[in-house]
Amino acid sequence: MSAEIRPNIFPALRYDDARAAIDFLTAAFGFEKDVEHAAPDGSIAHAQLHFGPGVVGLSSAHQTPSEHPWSKVRSGVYVHVADVDEHHDRAKRAGADIVMPLKDMEYGSREYSVRDLDGHLWGFGTYDMAGAHAGEPNIFVGLHYQEVRAAIAWLERAFGFEKTEEVAGSDGRVIHAEMRFGPGTIMLMPGDTSSAHHVYVALDDPDTHLARAQPAGAKVIRGPETTSYGARAYYAHDPEGFLWGFSTYRPQSLKSEV
Repeated sequence: MSAEIRPNIFPALRYDDARAAIDFLTAAFGFEKDVEHAAPDGSIAHAQLHFGPGVVGLSSAHQTPSEHPWSKVRSGVYVHVADVDEHHDRAKRAGADIVMPLKDMEYGSREYSVRDLDGHLWGFGTYDMAGAHAGEPNIFVGLHYQEVRAAIAWLERAFGFEKTEEVAGSDGRVIHAEMRFGPGTIMLMPGDTSSAHHVYVALDDPDTHLARAQPAGAKVIRGPETTSYGARAYYAHDPEGFLWGFSTYRPQSLKSEV
């Protein structure tokens, strides 16, 4: 994949103690802080951390005004798009629930927020959270849906995602799917849609990474193990319960380009 490729899909996580979360993610998981904007009360209005080319955004959960749609979720997905007006119009034609109208933000971005068919909150805008971090995307959001096939069809129609992988279980229902939007990939799975989003990080040596993360306070819930599909992986909760997976697995859309 070209070195000019940059990630365009970013987890947006909201922590009760965002400053402690930054300390944990850097100490335990090896993230590096790029940006931190403090609110007047000293909490975190917005911060960005990167691991390789991948970037996550986070903020203090109580910072957003109560009437704002992002005040009602623990996590969401932010997607960088060049032509956000066209994307907004496509989502609107598809009947998407637009909860924050398209507008110019004080920090220079033009963006809108929308809920998908199962209520997950998305932000689409011209703000490029990747900054100077170029390279193959290595951080992927995992989302639960009641009916994964219905979600695939909706995300194609409303947001312009393209299905790149679908795995069915013995009953014919989809148990894992991957969808691509530009260079970025999301992962879909069945389950409780109220769950916080999962964050998956691709890396070469999960065992070495675990040796750093566990003593720093990561609560390992599975692994390290070699999975049935050949990847090496472990899964851990951070101190506020977000699930992180660290694995050698790369989405099918990336494998086809290397």
